[in-house]
Amino acid sequence: MPGLGHRLYQHEDPRAEVLFGLLEEVPRAAAALEAARDVVATAARHAPLHANVDLALAVLSVACGMPADAGETVFAVSRTAGWIAHALEEYGERPLRMRPGGQYEGLRPPQPFPGPA
Repeated sequence: MPGLGHRLYQHEDPRAEVLFGLLEEVPRAAAALEAARDVVATAARHAPLHANVDLALAVLSVACGMPADAGETVFAVSRTAGWIAHALEEYGERPLRMRPGGQYEGLRPPQPFPGPA
C-alpha cells in the first residue's frame, strides 16, 4: 500500500519519523497529519504496516500546497544530496573496494550496418 511499509524498515521509517516531527511544528500541516495518522491506524488493524517516507512527503506536499507529484521530486533531490555527500566522504578515504577488470567472453552483439556516406 503506497505510503505504508518498507522492505528495510520493519517499523516506522526513521525518515518519516523525522519529517512528521518537523511537520508537527507547521500549523497548516495539522489536517494532513491527522489524515495520515488515520490511514496508518486503519491499516494497522489489518496488517503490520507503518508509515514510510512517501506518506510523510505526501503530508508535506499537501501542507505546502505543492502539486501531487512533488513528493517524488523532493525525494529525488534529497537522495541526490545524500549520494553527493557519500561520494565526497569516499574521496577522503583509501579505496575500500577491489574493482577487478573483466573481459567479456560471450557472443558479440550484432553490428549495425554502416549508414550512407
